[in-house]
Amino acid sequence: MVPPVLVREATAEDAAAVGEVHAEAWHQAYRDLFEPEWLARFVAERRVRWPARMATPEFATDTLLVAERGDSVVAFAWFGPYPDKPADVELRACYAHPSVWGTGVSRALMDGVWDAVADYRRVRLWTLAGANRARRFYTKEGFAETGLFREHDFGDTRPVLQLEYAATPPR
Repeated sequence: MVPPVLVREATAEDAAAVGEVHAEAWHQAYRDLFEPEWLARFVAERRVRWPARMATPEFATDTLLVAERGDSVVAFAWFGPYPDKPADVELRACYAHPSVWGTGVSRALMDGVWDAVADYRRVRLWTLAGANRARRFYTKEGFAETGLFREHDFGDTRPVLQLEYAATPPR
């Protein structure tokens, strides 16, 4: 029997588990998008950055939801005010551990996100152009490309293309 998914706001005690989910999702999802040595570095950074990130004053205006299955955090979604568009919210990160891909955990997590952002006009996010699994997921969730794009250098001096998606929260 598969345990149900519990979606809740994260606490400081969840930081290490969020980092583990973030790292493993990056390792699997982006393995074809970055050179191996850089991917290993990016994965290691994501594994340890969450305690400090969650302690910053800027983080206080954001929300971090986690999805638990059993007694383990297996996914997270981080969102907050969209810069320069106060009626909009930005989904800054949404990742699930590869062990739960395709099991409905991300769907349950997004239900929690939709509930939390219901009062916003639009939800916006940026995703890597080559992140096809994520792009399919967001499309299933009602997001569509806005036509905006940007290049982002994660530190390896090889900028990657990011695409903006947006959706109206279901009411």
